[in-house]
Amino acid sequence: MYGENAQRRRRRGGESMTQHRNTGGLLCLLYLFVSSSDAFLSNNSQKSCHRGILLQSTAAPLRQEASSFQSLEDFNAHLERIAEKCGSYKEPVIARAAECQKLWEEEKEHADAGSTSFQPDLSSFETMLTAWSKCTQTLAKSRRDHIELPMDSSSDGISINVYTPLDAVKRATALLLAHPEPGLSSYNIIMDAWSKSRVAEAPDANERLLRRMMEDKTVEPDTNSYNLLLDAWANSNRENSLEKVTQIYKHMENLREEGNTSVSPSIRTINAVLHAHAKHAALLTKQNDFDEAHRCAAAALEILREAQRRYEETKDPEWQPDVASYTSCIDVHSRCGSYKASRTAQDLLEELKGLYAKTNNGNYKPNFRTYTSVVTAWSRTRSDVSPKRVEELMEEMAKAPATKPNARTYTAAIQCWARARDPLKAKQVLKLLMEMREEYQKTGSKDIQPTTVTYNNAIDACARCQGNEQQKTEALKIAFAILKTVELDESCSPDNNTYSTLLRAVTFLMPSGDARNKVCLSVFDKAKKQGLVDFMAVKNLRRAVDVSTMIRALEGNADRNGSFVYPDLPPSWSRNCS
Repeated sequence: MYGENAQRRRRRGGESMTQHRNTGGLLCLLYLFVSSSDAFLSNNSQKSCHRGILLQSTAAPLRQEASSFQSLEDFNAHLERIAEKCGSYKEPVIARAAECQKLWEEEKEHADAGSTSFQPDLSSFETMLTAWSKCTQTLAKSRRDHIELPMDSSSDGISINVYTPLDAVKRATALLLAHPEPGLSSYNIIMDAWSKSRVAEAPDANERLLRRMMEDKTVEPDTNSYNLLLDAWANSNRENSLEKVTQIYKHMENLREEGNTSVSPSIRTINAVLHAHAKHAALLTKQNDFDEAHRCAAAALEILREAQRRYEETKDPEWQPDVASYTSCIDVHSRCGSYKASRTAQDLLEELKGLYAKTNNGNYKPNFRTYTSVVTAWSRTRSDVSPKRVEELMEEMAKAPATKPNARTYTAAIQCWARARDPLKAKQVLKLLMEMREEYQKTGSKDIQPTTVTYNNAIDACARCQGNEQQKTEALKIAFAILKTVELDESCSPDNNTYSTLLRAVTFLMPSGDARNKVCLSVFDKAKKQGLVDFMAVKNLRRAVDVSTMIRALEGNADRNGSFVYPDLPPSWSRNCS
């Protein structure tokens, strides 16, 4: 795609458009055409807007009375207020976006009927697109943060077949394609929606939107268009994401060198490239390819240094590295799990703090993400200094409201103690959990609220205690106290990892015998009743108990040696496993 762009630009003047735009006609008919022909309107959504993009196609006829708006400016300001609400967790964002679209349709109807003194313009249209874009982003973020959005039962007769981020961004895209003459901003609004939707289709959708602009003689992609394409790839979980990001960045550089004034990479571009390196490093560590993760970190650091050199040479503020640049580079190093990489992450933080102290430039001010990435780096490092480093960082974070530790920071700190060799680490983990709960009770902020993952990591830290018998017994008591806490916590509940980790804790912290058999049997029975028996739970149970207890726990679903076939166990035992 990118190698052909220069030739396409040279041919653009005489080249006919692939998709001929009908400047008249009904938008609904155009929608039916594009929704069946454009590949990036995914067929995978089970709840697509198959009955037409226009709201009036599923509702009562629009009112024909005169417009209630005195001017175009008045109308556009009202649309903007509605669109702004689509970015709030406190609003029924799907209903608000539909309201914005319905209002735009009504005013177009009034204008066509001659009952108003103005015609909605491109700005009106783009505000309506922005409403659906913000709706998409809010739906995606609410899913990620496990926040339930309010619903609006007053649909005013409108059938809105939108339920997910994918549904919302598909509706926004269809509206874009149905418009006879969308502008560059129109395309970029939708590309932004796709890049923030976090759906698997996002990179392909933005690729096709960019290609559509290249084939259109009325618009030309700009730097923002390419940056949004980079974002879509950088946010995706595909194995070739980093390769694609690198290709796009090189293509942008080529366009700049060819004299294309519309496309010029900047630190915003570099930040997307660094983010792609961080995502790729995370994928590599999941595959236990730490050597390649270290090479990825070295490449990210070189990209940051090259941006710094470019800024020093040109003094162009568009190339000035900022906190996002440093944070992404630190994030790549946090994935490596080595002392050297963690030391580099710490040095980058100190460098950033020095720049902020020297310049008082807010673009250099470390935020909680920056600190948390360094905490995460140390938490993955098996070093005796790691807990001390984490403790110092969290004390420093607590001094300013903008950098206060959140749940992710505390969870990383708990993971750090889990890897430490301190025989009293169970007490340290309990202390961190108590701090979290106290802070949450004091502030009510969900950012600091312990999650099931937090509790599971705390139990895992207890399971790794290797002190004397008294210390192990104390660690086991703490592990069961944590289980009781998560069972009583109204905001979360145990999952399959909770019980499998607790069984592992019992195995390591109790001597074999009848007492351990009884404790394990009790834990396993709880997991069975809640449908949270995963393979690791059964495997850990087998390590912990004798053969007769194993046969009893599996209710006869094991042979005389205690061996089992997991798929043959009752499905109800694992019905709630993630």
